Amino acid sequence: MFNKILRFTRIEHTAFSLPLIFTGAWMGGQGRWPSPSVLLLIVMAAVGARIFGMSFNRIFDRHIDALNPRTAGRALPAGAMDTLTALTIALAGLATYLGACIALGPWCVYLSPLPLIPLLGYSLLKRFTYCCHFGIGLCLALAPLGAYVAAAGKPYFSAQVMLFSGFVFFWLSGADIIYAIMDIESDRRTGIYSIPAKLGAVGAQWVAAVVHICALTCLALMMIISSGGIGSVVAFAITSGLIIMMYMPFVPVPKRFFPVSTLAGVAGAITPLLM
Repeated sequence: MFNKILRFTRIEHTAFSLPLIFTGAWMGGQGRWPSPSVLLLIVMAAVGARIFGMSFNRIFDRHIDALNPRTAGRALPAGAMDTLTALTIALAGLATYLGACIALGPWCVYLSPLPLIPLLGYSLLKRFTYCCHFGIGLCLALAPLGAYVAAAGKPYFSAQVMLFSGFVFFWLSGADIIYAIMDIESDRRTGIYSIPAKLGAVGAQWVAAVVHICALTCLALMMIISSGGIGSVVAFAITSGLIIMMYMPFVPVPKRFFPVSTLAGVAGAITPLLM
């Protein structure tokens, strides 16, 4: 059962978002790391939030997933898990997230409902808007801001962390557009709104490229106002190179999303740490 839950939530993928979250915490600490206990609570909040969002995504999409050959083997459409179990897992994730927020202090408690809204609703966006890709970008963009508040103890965001959050938003939104290229035919057949289904693979990549230029612009502006050193320039160059790789025809679309896009996000997260 434990392995089934792991496959259902893909909890191991949280590891790839942790560098973004840790960077937010480092910024909240004004260039210093929070205590190990605070970092642990931040990780707990991130894991709980991911379980909550992923579980409801799977629940809401179970009928759509059953019609898509790529996703038909997932636990709910395949009948390997019932909806009640999935709902229980989602609520356990919510409890973990809220418990960590309570332990992190009053500001985290006050602000804790805000990330839950996009986490709960982003998977529904594909039913009525082509901008659905930006929903998942928003979910992850809020993560470094939450870590910033946890480390700083207040929600007075610096320009640097706002630009970093902007990078995360545009980077993941663009990556999700590219990811959706794999589902063009299924999305068109089932009436799902996505940019690739609307514009085709070539048009979608042009849109994603503009979005990724916005991501790199946010990262570059953050470096400029922070007077980044050679280390941050190298990390920025690696981030840019990896994002460019996402548009190379010889790289299969699944590989463009993982691991290439994931590594671009990690390199982007390292950039502020080397300033």
